[in-house]
Amino acid sequence: MYKKQKKKLCVLTILSLAVQAIVGAIAPTITFADEITHPQTVTVELDLAHQYAVEGTFSDGRPMSEVTVPHYAVYNGFKQDIFCIEPGVPIYNEFTPGYEKNPLPDMSDKAKLVSVLWKKVGTDADTHIVAQKMIWQEVNGYTLHSIKRSDGSAVNIAAIEAKINQAIDDYQKKPTFHNSTAKTVLGQSTTVTDTNNLNLSEFDEVVENAANIDYRVNGNQLIITPNANSKESGVLTLKKSAGTGTPVAYKKAGQQTLMAGAIDKPNTYTIKIDVETEGSLKIKKVDKESGDVVPGTVFHLDFGKTLPAKDVTTDKEGIATLDEIPHGTKVTITEKSVPAPYTIDTTPMTTTIKAGETIYVTSKNAREKGQIILDKSGVETGSDLWNDNYSLAGNTFAIRKDSPTGEIVQEMTTDENGHAETPKEIANALELGTYYVTETKASHGFVNTFKPVKVELKYANQTVAPVTSNVKGQNQEVTGETTLTKEDKDTGDKAQGKAVFEGAEYTLFTAKDGKAVKWSEAFKPELAKGTKGSDETVTLTLDEKNQVAVKHLAINEYYCQETKAPEGYSLDETKYPVSIKKVDDSEKNAVITRNVTAKEQVIRFGFDFFKFAGSAAGTTETGFNDLTFKVSPLEGTNEITGAEDEATTAYNEQLGFDGYGKFENLPYGDYLLEEVEAPEGFQKITPLEIRSTFKENKEDFVKSEYVFTITEQDQKQPIKTVTVPYEKLTNKAFSVSLNRLMLYDLPEEEDSLTSLATWKDGNKELTSLDSTELVDKLSYNLHEIKEDWYVVAQAIDVDATKAAQEKDEKAKPVVIAETSATLANKEKTGTWKIQHKLTAEQVLNKTIVLFNYVYENKEAFEAGDKPVAKDVSLNNQAQTVSCTVEHHVSIQTKAHLENGSQTFTHGDVVDMFDDVSITHDVLDGSKEAFETILYALLPDGTNKEIWKSGKIDYEVNDKEFTKTVLAKKVDTGKYPEGTKFTFAEINYDKDGNINGKHNEDLKEKSQTLTPKEVPTILSTPKQPETPTVPSGSQESSPTVKTFPQTGEKNSNVLLFIGFTLIFATAGYYFWNRRN
Repeated sequence: MYKKQKKKLCVLTILSLAVQAIVGAIAPTITFADEITHPQTVTVELDLAHQYAVEGTFSDGRPMSEVTVPHYAVYNGFKQDIFCIEPGVPIYNEFTPGYEKNPLPDMSDKAKLVSVLWKKVGTDADTHIVAQKMIWQEVNGYTLHSIKRSDGSAVNIAAIEAKINQAIDDYQKKPTFHNSTAKTVLGQSTTVTDTNNLNLSEFDEVVENAANIDYRVNGNQLIITPNANSKESGVLTLKKSAGTGTPVAYKKAGQQTLMAGAIDKPNTYTIKIDVETEGSLKIKKVDKESGDVVPGTVFHLDFGKTLPAKDVTTDKEGIATLDEIPHGTKVTITEKSVPAPYTIDTTPMTTTIKAGETIYVTSKNAREKGQIILDKSGVETGSDLWNDNYSLAGNTFAIRKDSPTGEIVQEMTTDENGHAETPKEIANALELGTYYVTETKASHGFVNTFKPVKVELKYANQTVAPVTSNVKGQNQEVTGETTLTKEDKDTGDKAQGKAVFEGAEYTLFTAKDGKAVKWSEAFKPELAKGTKGSDETVTLTLDEKNQVAVKHLAINEYYCQETKAPEGYSLDETKYPVSIKKVDDSEKNAVITRNVTAKEQVIRFGFDFFKFAGSAAGTTETGFNDLTFKVSPLEGTNEITGAEDEATTAYNEQLGFDGYGKFENLPYGDYLLEEVEAPEGFQKITPLEIRSTFKENKEDFVKSEYVFTITEQDQKQPIKTVTVPYEKLTNKAFSVSLNRLMLYDLPEEEDSLTSLATWKDGNKELTSLDSTELVDKLSYNLHEIKEDWYVVAQAIDVDATKAAQEKDEKAKPVVIAETSATLANKEKTGTWKIQHKLTAEQVLNKTIVLFNYVYENKEAFEAGDKPVAKDVSLNNQAQTVSCTVEHHVSIQTKAHLENGSQTFTHGDVVDMFDDVSITHDVLDGSKEAFETILYALLPDGTNKEIWKSGKIDYEVNDKEFTKTVLAKKVDTGKYPEGTKFTFAEINYDKDGNINGKHNEDLKEKSQTLTPKEVPTILSTPKQPETPTVPSGSQESSPTVKTFPQTGEKNSNVLLFIGFTLIFATAGYYFWNRRN
């Protein structure tokens, strides 16, 4: 048994000589005690079950690589975590008793904080080992770059260290009111709030309470309450008791020294307290009628048992003041004497003094004569008038004796506040009696609705002066209303064409500043007719009678203006004036009515045309005169007004051509243009539908548009489209030109073909590759009826054919696809439906025209005979379709570091990765490229391009293309602290044009790498500079494997001997154990 133990001891001894450092261990879970004490003697235990391989540099920059285990101080059945602070000195045994407590050598406060606060992050082994790393860094200048568990997995040093630093930072935070002064009042509670949102209950021990105040804590609030024994000033200091104590060093001769942690400088905060214990008293003496102050009044003050009684006299402001009266004192105030001509008021007044406050007491006295005080206001506005057209100044009143028609004894006129009063001087005051106040003239903006008011000035006795209550009077404000009726300037109350009155909006503006009147104006305008077009401004939409009206308008100069024209009408820019003015004082003129009629201009359009007819051989064409064309309203459009519905072709002298015709001033609407009769031997033109459409922009109505199209009857694709912005059409510019049409009559002939080509959905333009089938309605006019007509149909690439024919006029059309069939006709004229099933590759981004040939039969075709009829015009729009599928490219990305995080420590040299995902909706196999660009986002708000990947090629064969791009070894220390990094991406199409961008504004969070917050350290000993170690491969870094010894005192020879002994002894030990 002893022999086996001896072998184990031998192994441990050799292992302890081989390694250089034993760092933090995983300790048992213990409570974060309020105060930490350490025993005098302990046994040091090594936890060999948890081993970590660490790599880094010593303080002199030499590389280090070793294995370490946790340490415990064991006493009385308890284990306490301890940390190595004397690297290079070994511990030889797994259990070493006899370690004695000694004073801790000088070291940084941070090391002490780390030794305690690391457990706030976690008590696991990984957290402990990172805490040991931080203590080595603070005490010994070690730097660890890598910590790996026994299974080879890496400990995330940066993340754990950041959390420990955060715990230290949180512990050291002080409330924002630290060292501030709190003003408090006796009998009241004062609350101070920490905007850092700290849990103030952690400051749980009183260091000093010099003011002797009561306090309590509620979350981040400190509530201070002075008591009867509180001093007028002092300080309150509180500290955090948790984890406090004296950190010590455990030593044993010939063995490594270890540290048992505690916080010897706990976090505290201090707040200064000022306590107010006295209050003041102010007594004011005023005239009861006028409110004038009364100086020279003497008051007797009784303070009970608190202070001696005292007399005070009001000063020239009618105020007597007494300060420094103790809190809670009850004061009885009695008027002792009063100057003439006032009567004394002997009624006592009482009040109670409050600390920190001034108590106001007002005493009023009456005179022996009377006075009438009048305040005039508006019925609706009171004294807050709507605008400068209203005034409370200038109301004239007569004071009549005994009756409303009695003798006028005095007159008074209101000032700008509507205030008027009879003289208050004794010589000019009114004698006691009965009076009537009557209004003789109303002020600006009002009619006279004031009713006579009876006032009695009565004598009571020698101690009460005769007074009267203030007279209140009101006049009605003058208001106005306006009604606007909308009409067509040409047809009155009937709209023209397809235009409508519905939806027209008018806004009311003030003429002076051109600002829209608001519903929230002080005079509160009211809707009378129509509906509200805005909840903010007085904007009205026409009712069914084409009217809008608003009432309750204040006196002013206004105008109505159309702000939204209805469909088919131009915006009327006319300002229709509305003048609301006072007429006279008569009550019947309290409301002024003004009516307006708006004459609206319908949108009109026109076009001119030339009428040509071609020869049978197709080699000659000429203009035809005296041919009549007619436009007819389509369903939903009224009969034409203000324009001619027929036009006859004639010679145009200015242009020098026959066949000229013109339609002008057609009202907005939908019409059918027809040729009344074609020249003999010719076919009439296909009727043309002319349609007018209003496209409303729901987000911004002003950006709406009018669209005019001309389409052959039974066709979907317009042959002409004219778009006019809504805002361009006004009552001064209301005419739209559809420009010129060229109309052709084709000769009547046998054996002819006409083609109408569309995509399967009936449209001329293909915008999606869901279906690429072409449908050709081939109309024929053949000389006989038979069963075996042979039809050959070709789909021709227009652009490719034109390009070939520019080089060689005789170049043949470029055929995309060809189909043929034997068909029968039951009549000489009719239509065949021919389908062309094309592929996406055949149609993508092409303009296609259909060529059709009809042969007598298949044998004639195979014999090379000429076709009976053909339709092979490269420029025939009826036979032409196009495919303009837009290519949409979307880019999604995520930036990260090698460990997957998006945070780094400033100064690190890191690899930055950009995961790029590019999605295409059209898979055409084209070769595209993308590049990613790395930017530094500097703290001053600017940015700097620091790296580009260059173009990376790929083929568009899959819907989603993904690739990770690497920016190697970015030195974050080259940039100011606080610098962030972000990637932006650009995609290029097959021609090198940009067709997609991502994070162009450099603000996308998923693309941004941010620096970690670095906590502020109050006092950090200066450490030697650590040389920069390149982040190369493992093979390029010096590696020395030893086992466990904490320290940096090794040599190459010892390393070699230690390494050899490890394997020799371990092999012998395990072989012996097995046997």
